[in-house]
Amino acid sequence: MMSNRMTLGMLMIGMAILLLAGTSLAQETEIAFHWAPSPVFSPTGDALAPAVSYEVWVTRDTATPELLATVRDTTYTLVVEPGIVHRLSVRGLDASGRPSPMSDPSDPVYVELEQDRGEGPPAAASLRSNYPNPFNPETRIVYGVPSDLAADAPVRLEIYNLAGKRVRLLDAERTPGWHEVVWNGTDDSGRATSSGMYVTRFVAGSRVETHKMTMLK
Repeated sequence: MMSNRMTLGMLMIGMAILLLAGTSLAQETEIAFHWAPSPVFSPTGDALAPAVSYEVWVTRDTATPELLATVRDTTYTLVVEPGIVHRLSVRGLDASGRPSPMSDPSDPVYVELEQDRGEGPPAAASLRSNYPNPFNPETRIVYGVPSDLAADAPVRLEIYNLAGKRVRLLDAERTPGWHEVVWNGTDDSGRATSSGMYVTRFVAGSRVETHKMTMLK
């Protein structure tokens, strides 16, 4: 006799980070997702109700998951909005409309636009918002060094946790102009840090700039 239970295969997709360079216009990119069909037998050999369709759900940044579509095959093409982290989840529906458990979220998908940093150094030390944010496992930090920075002035780029402990000192350029550094989510000893909120702190002379960012795992 067929069981009423259903089990859904994991959503299989790698993280796609795409750079749309040299434009300030919002552009959309299509990313194809594929997942394993819902199995018809449990690990112990019991029959499972087969899925006849799949609900596709999207989580944008940290918002509540939203139902995008119901499809009959195991593929879906997502239109990715620039500047937003997208994660997809799916669940199967049997012939009676009973849902399976939701799959785990996919790896994050993010399409970024190159930031317009101007032609020359900033008038004052400046720290831009990191991108992507939230991120996993790495993010890019953009900072600007002014041309009038004194030769003996300190220049530091640091990552702190919310307890106020410094977890990473990043290499910072002191040459006037805009610079970018990648933080891969590790501390000064090379160990991976935990998920949560962190603070980027940029010091140039007497000026201090900070921004919050969130690591998701």
